[in-house]
Amino acid sequence: MSTKLILRGLLGLIILMSAGGCSTILDSKAEGSYTEAAANGPFLSFFAGDSEFNGSADKPLSGAYKKGITLRELLRNSGIVVFAEDGKSIISVTDVSLDPELKWELQVGEEPLDYEDWDHAVDRTDHIKLIAVPKGNIDSVESVVLFLNGASDHPEMTHSYVLPFIADSSVRSLLKNSELVQLSENNKSILTVNEYTPLTDEVWKVKVNGKLLMENGMDMKLRPQDEVEIVLNLR
Repeated sequence: MSTKLILRGLLGLIILMSAGGCSTILDSKAEGSYTEAAANGPFLSFFAGDSEFNGSADKPLSGAYKKGITLRELLRNSGIVVFAEDGKSIISVTDVSLDPELKWELQVGEEPLDYEDWDHAVDRTDHIKLIAVPKGNIDSVESVVLFLNGASDHPEMTHSYVLPFIADSSVRSLLKNSELVQLSENNKSILTVNEYTPLTDEVWKVKVNGKLLMENGMDMKLRPQDEVEIVLNLR
């Protein structure tokens, strides 16, 4: 056998071994990622209609989870949800306030759940959704979300408000008409939020759907499902 054939054979063997090794590493990483996600789950997120709150990162419920726990027990033990005495509805959700025309619906994956289903066991890999939906026979209620973000220094101020959408409203009019926010005399900047005045090295910033809004953007018209965030930043 010629030297060239031997070298070609060795080269092919090396390539096959390398590919096999890469596949094993990739499979290991994928398995590790899945295992890590499962270990930290289940996860909870918040929606207004079809839109997820930008300020609502998936919240891990692993601290309250144990094998065989029901959805109702998990949410009650986590301290996030308060159920009505008859167990058929949700009275309140921590850090989120709903307009009176709305109520909370529970969904696991893509399946809406009736209250009878809340006593079924939850899997660690489940993605649980709390969705603000219209009450009664109303087909739909257009809404916007006002998200107050106290950041890491003032987490107690962080709260979301799901409000009715008003046609032709702007960011400025939303803030001006809110009892939670006090604007400056010229309505161009925020003085206080929930009666908190920023320190000299702090400032309130406004974002719409996660994007920072400049001062001249306060007259931006809002659309249904928009989220207006007021976040406390360092100057």
